[in-house]
Formats: sequence, C-alpha cells, structure tokens
Amino acid sequence: MSASVLFLGTGGARFVVARQLRASGGMWMRFGATQIHVDPGPGALVRALGTVPPCVPAELSALVLSHKHLDHSNDINIMIEAMTHGGFQRRGMLFAPNDALEGEAVVFPYALRFVERVQRLTPSAGPHRIGEVELRTSRRHVHAVETYGLHFTHEGRTISYMPCGRFFEGLVEDYAAHRPDVLIVNVLRYRDKMDVDHLTFDDVVRIVEGVRPAVTVLSHFGTKMLERNPDELAEELENRFGSRVLAARDGYRLDADVEVAAAAG
Repeated sequence: MSASVLFLGTGGARFVVARQLRASGGMWMRFGATQIHVDPGPGALVRALGTVPPCVPAELSALVLSHKHLDHSNDINIMIEAMTHGGFQRRGMLFAPNDALEGEAVVFPYALRFVERVQRLTPSAGPHRIGEVELRTSRRHVHAVETYGLHFTHEGRTISYMPCGRFFEGLVEDYAAHRPDVLIVNVLRYRDKMDVDHLTFDDVVRIVEGVRPAVTVLSHFGTKMLERNPDELAEELENRFGSRVLAARDGYRLDADVEVAAAAG
C-alpha cells in the first residue's frame, strides 16, 4: 500500500465533537515509509493506539495542523510527546500556521523543543519535504483563524485536503491547479442558515464540479450533515458527476491506489 489515509475521526463542529457523535482524531497518512498525522483533535492519541494494528506515534515523520481550532489541534502536544518518546528523543517535524505557534498558541513552547524541525505554514508555499512526500499549501482559507489547505504528493500522486473555511472566489481554481487524484473535503454543514465560515454540501457540489478529482472523500461532519446521511449525499454526488465519491467513517482506511484505479474503471 503506497498511499493510504486512516480516518481517526470524521466529526466536526462543537456539538458533534463535544458529544463525540463522531470521533475527532484527525487523519493518519501513510506514503510508503513516511507517516504523517494531520489535525490531531480530541482523542487522537487514544484513537491512534486503539487501531488494529495500532498507529505508532514514534514512527511518525511529521505532525501537520491545517489550523489551530481545538477540533483539529487539541492533542497536538501529547502527539509531539508521543512522537519524540516523551521528549527524550528529539525527532520529527511539525508544520503549523504561525498563529498556532505564537500569541494564543496551541503548541506549548516546551513541546516545540522536542521537535527536530518546525515549519510555519504560509500561503501557496512549498514544496516542503517530509521523507518521501512533498507538501504544498493552498491559498489562505476564509476562516476565523489562519487556515491552509494541504497538498501531499508522493510518487506522482497527489492527495489534497480542503479543511475548514468559507467558500470564496478562487478556491476551486486554486485546488484544481494541483490536479489532485484524491480530494478530502471538510463539509460541516448541509445548508448554511447561520452564515459561518464553513463549507456546505452545496459548496462541495461546486468544488467537485470544478476540481474534478478522481476520488472525493467527504469528512468532518456537523449534526445536520449526519442527519442527512453522508453516504447518501456521497452517492448523489457520484451519480451526478460520474466520479468516485465516498463519505468517510471513523476508522475508515482509504487505499488511494485502489480507489483511484476503481475510479478509472
């Protein structure tokens, strides 16, 4: 398996996370021998160690935060400690926006000293090298805190992650330029009646139509999305566009090679 994504959690929004209607452990990515944990929210360490076989933090090459909101970053410090053997072995990399590291930081200064390399994320930057992987960032998302999309490229295949943020002009073109084989989209809301900085299902329709990835994976669901049944919504998109669309579940492991091949027929 050269590229895979294990969803340690697929819940988003305060109510879903606070009640753990869906878990919030982020994503554990494997690209060959390179392992990367993205957005380790509440319960990330427990979820990682509870998988079969377990995800081993000491084998991580990097931890990556798309932004500092707690449903994405709550377990970042304990994951740093676990990655670095309690801080006794300085190793690994941390990628995060500047506001996650300074001011009202979510990464503690003492934990930063355990990491071999700290890279502050900036708009449309990279490639940053993580083992066998190249990481690039998107334009800054429209969100309450500094937020960036992430594009991971390994052996010519790109897995892109579109985290939280409001739909804006240029978002589709920015992601389409990276030509992702797999696009993971945080779709918190079904219809937006509160005017918040999150994508809705209607936004995702426009995104899939414009970016045209081989495989789209929906995740990070709020209560209304869960009520509408993400599997049925994914099927609706798949039928509409004729491309592979999946709704992630807690513990789901995406084999990128298998799904991209299936999409190609």
